Amino acid sequence: MTQTINIDNLSCLCSSTVNKNKIAYILYPMNMLGNWIEPAAEKYGVTIVVVTGMDWQNVFSPWPAPGVPKGDADFKGESPEFLKLLQDKVIPRIENALGIDKTAERDLVGVSMSGLFALWQWMVCDTFRSIASLSGSFWYEGFIDWMNKIDIPRKSGMGYFLLGNQESRSNVKAFNSVGANTDEIIKLLRAAGIKAEFESVPGNHFSDPIPRLEKAFTALYL
Repeated sequence: MTQTINIDNLSCLCSSTVNKNKIAYILYPMNMLGNWIEPAAEKYGVTIVVVTGMDWQNVFSPWPAPGVPKGDADFKGESPEFLKLLQDKVIPRIENALGIDKTAERDLVGVSMSGLFALWQWMVCDTFRSIASLSGSFWYEGFIDWMNKIDIPRKSGMGYFLLGNQESRSNVKAFNSVGANTDEIIKLLRAAGIKAEFESVPGNHFSDPIPRLEKAFTALYL
C-alpha cells in the first residue's frame, strides 16, 4: 500500500517496501503516478518513491542560465542545494520510514529538467548507482560544454536515456539541439567505460509518460 511522506515542501509517494536492498527515486513534476507505483514496484522488484512538489525550473538547473523560451524567467541554478536536501533529509527520512537497508542500491529517474539533474548529480557524486533520464533537457545552456570539460567518473551502474523522435523538431529553437547533445553525451559516457543505453521512441516531449517509465524500469531492473 502506498503512503505519502512530506518533507519540507516535497511530497514523497512511496510504494510498499518490496525490496529492502533496492530503491528507485523518481523526480516527477506532478503527482500522477499513484496508480502505477505499487504494481510497478512488484513487477520490477524495487521499492519506488516518487518525489514531487519541487520548484521545477530552478532546483534542477545546475547553474544560472537565461530562461527558455526567450522571455521566460531565468533559471536560478539551485541543483547543488537540492542535491544536498536529497542527501541530508529526503533519503535518510524515507529510507528509515520504509526500513531500507543502509547498504541498499539507490537509483534515480528523471524526466525533462529532472532528467538533466539526474545526469548532472551522477557526474558529481555517488549517491545513486544508476540513472534513467527521459527526455533530459540537455539543451541547457553550457551543459554539453561542461560534460566535455569534466573528468567523467567511473560508475558501476548504468545510464539509460530516452528521447522522443519529435523532440529536436520543437518550435523553440533552443530545444533543437537536444538530440545531438544526447548523442554526444552517450558517446562521452561510453568512452569513459560507463554502460549507457539510448532509446528513441515515437512522440514529442510530453508523449506517453507511463510507457516511457516502463521502458526505463525494464532497462534498469529486468
